[in-house]
Amino acid sequence: MAVTGEAELIANLTKLEKTEEKKARKATRDGAKVFQEKLKEVTPVAKSGDHSNMTPLAEHTKHGNLKTSDGDYSMDVGYDKEKGWIAHFPNAGTSKQHPQHFIEKARAQSKKEILAKYIEDLKV
Repeated sequence: MAVTGEAELIANLTKLEKTEEKKARKATRDGAKVFQEKLKEVTPVAKSGDHSNMTPLAEHTKHGNLKTSDGDYSMDVGYDKEKGWIAHFPNAGTSKQHPQHFIEKARAQSKKEILAKYIEDLKV
């Protein structure tokens, strides 16, 4: 396809830019979903005490809205406000509990899958 004029060139560049932006948004959303699912999978479940009336922490994972600033795309992934503050204790440890570092494990374990998803979503 030959470009015959400046207006056609600008139109093609604008079309390409919109297509690439749409792909970048999709890749970011898909990557956040992959990480959220891995986080749910590796989040520990309370084993001691009477927790029969508590929902597991994994049920409180969430992702935020897509953020775009200066051409960067991102989404926060973590836990909701109701239970999010609790995640710190088993993850970082306490005086009575060794740190489990499950958030870091989820990040490391999902990295390859997220990158593969990005590559798939961003193919031209």
